[in-house]
Amino acid sequence: MLEQVRIQKMINGGYGLAHLSNGKVVLVEGAYPGEEVLIKTYREKRDFSFGKVVSLLKESEDRTKPPCRYFGRCGGCHWMDVKYETQLRYKKEVLIDLFERSNLKVEVEDVEPSDLVFHYRTKMEFHFQGRKLGLKKRNSDFVIDIKDCEVAPEGTGEILNTVKEAVQVLNVPVYNWETRKGVLKHLVIRYAFSTDQFMVIFVTKTESFPWGRDLVRAVLKRFPKIHSIIHVMNSKDSVVLRGPYRTLYGEGVIVEEFDWERFQIPPTAFFQSNYSITSKLIDHVYRELALQGNEVVLDLYAGIGTFSVRTSFSAARVISVESSRVAVKAGKANANINSRRNIEYVEQDVLDFLKNYSGRADRIILDPPRSGAGPEAMKEIVRLSPERIVYVSCEPSTLVRDLKVLVENGYSIVGVKPFDMFPQTYHVETAVTLVKGDR
Repeated sequence: MLEQVRIQKMINGGYGLAHLSNGKVVLVEGAYPGEEVLIKTYREKRDFSFGKVVSLLKESEDRTKPPCRYFGRCGGCHWMDVKYETQLRYKKEVLIDLFERSNLKVEVEDVEPSDLVFHYRTKMEFHFQGRKLGLKKRNSDFVIDIKDCEVAPEGTGEILNTVKEAVQVLNVPVYNWETRKGVLKHLVIRYAFSTDQFMVIFVTKTESFPWGRDLVRAVLKRFPKIHSIIHVMNSKDSVVLRGPYRTLYGEGVIVEEFDWERFQIPPTAFFQSNYSITSKLIDHVYRELALQGNEVVLDLYAGIGTFSVRTSFSAARVISVESSRVAVKAGKANANINSRRNIEYVEQDVLDFLKNYSGRADRIILDPPRSGAGPEAMKEIVRLSPERIVYVSCEPSTLVRDLKVLVENGYSIVGVKPFDMFPQTYHVETAVTLVKGDR
């Protein structure tokens, strides 16, 4: 059934919100506030529907021509057809809407813009499918074959096309996602902006990868500046970068440098996706902790020590909790590289750690995955009674869920600062500062 609607606002998930003629809410992808669109509903929920744009009847003045030839088919970017300043405004409005609907009274600051709005990503995950190598359509396993990417680091297209050609010439068996047979699954490209270091990662289902040496030669011949080439063995289809790995060429890590710290990043460890924003975020978290020099700080979901290192310069002790063995090993190495002797790494699930921890926790940093830390972890944090908490989140819906637990248990939100970690998408990184008691 077709129906004409007017988009009223943007909501979390990148959808434009409108109302059908019967009053029911409809969420429309690819339509923006003020636009009038003809839509077709394709999925019904009890309280709302999803709609697809059939035709654009009245266009927003904020639209712009996307520079990417794959936009609209590839699922990597959502808002490339909207002016960058408008993207920032939408992200702030989405946050305000979520906080208001959760009855959290806060003032959301303007979104911190990215220094680069294109070619900014520190990691890109590409997928093999038959003779194709590219990115998936949104909400689909169908791979769009691409030759370049507007958000990937400069030079990515050359690597991508070289690998695709070499795989075909060498007749490397590509993994079949339906039969679960074959070898080569993914190509991952990581880049360190401060040191201009590329890492190329081949992800296979099998432990054996006899084509690795020939692929290394082919890639280095065309792109000699590559710093490391890695083979990751991952039998699971749900996650791209997981499993044991071996170095086929180079040092096996890339190095990123900031104002005060230097990080080694191993192939399968998490690191933030945008160098300039990460630099600003590290500085923001450090300042919001308001350290005096004698505090014990818990850095939960610590990764490779992104926040731990800077924090350790002004704290008595930092306890960094991380469940990933690879990240913990890298975190310890990064503490040594930066000559930090007051960082203790704990390899453990964060909730399990919190349940068993009864020491000091004057300050707490949280940077969980999209699923958030969870209400149970929040209650354990309340029990530890830190003076200040800085919660960094890449998913606003789980952020407000967790913040409600803290607010209901005596904490006040004193700052909400969004950062544009992901230009051209609806995603936003948000740092929230809380203090114990009334502000």
